[in-house]
Amino acid sequence: MKLTNGGVYRLTFREHLQMGFLWIALCAAAGWLFYDTILYSAAGWPGYLLFFQRMSALKVNKYQKQMRLEFKDVMISIYSSLSAGATVEQSLRRAWEDMERSLKPESRMLLELELVCRKMERNIPTAQCLEEMAERCRDAEIENFTQILILGKKQGGKLAMLVRDSVEKIQQRIETTYEIEGLIGAKRNEFLFMCMIPAGIIVYMRLFSPEFMSVLYGNPVGAALMTLCLFVYIGAFWMGLKILQLNKE
Repeated sequence: MKLTNGGVYRLTFREHLQMGFLWIALCAAAGWLFYDTILYSAAGWPGYLLFFQRMSALKVNKYQKQMRLEFKDVMISIYSSLSAGATVEQSLRRAWEDMERSLKPESRMLLELELVCRKMERNIPTAQCLEEMAERCRDAEIENFTQILILGKKQGGKLAMLVRDSVEKIQQRIETTYEIEGLIGAKRNEFLFMCMIPAGIIVYMRLFSPEFMSVLYGNPVGAALMTLCLFVYIGAFWMGLKILQLNKE
């Protein structure tokens, strides 16, 4: 995915093609499994819009989770610099230098820090730079931390102490979120495996007991029954995805 100037992730042309071919292949497989012909798979092509939205959301969420992990390191770096007596501007520049050594060149927070520092070099107010970064990132934790930096910079005083409390709370929330994600990850793998079992059973029966499955193909009653099974299969899969995504709310 590519990142726009507004901080929004967009699928590349190649990714669009990959997702399109994947959906066509899934529809063809469903047509062969449930109707014994891939011609009926064309009926599922309009469902690509839902498939596209879901897959795009999953990809964006993956990038957002990686950004939060990177942001945790950025917070710690900024707090360390503030504790040593550096200003907010100096802390941001040092955090950028630290991230250059530890993150990949295409990392989101490295790009955001570079943009903030470039703007500060053009004498754009630090508060404005931080607010624009938070707006681009669209993340509650980043927004909270930037607001604390802006407020602390305006009020002066013990900024390092104020930032320390915020860093500890935000870091704890991020780590808790990833602990939950780790627990759900194992269940997600089990769910995906279980979803393959019904299709695997149909493939097995078609290959080793074709006479048993033949009554379900080529007649209205069999087509209606297989259509019902297909809708139940899709509904169960969709419901399972919804349950596994509840932790994001």
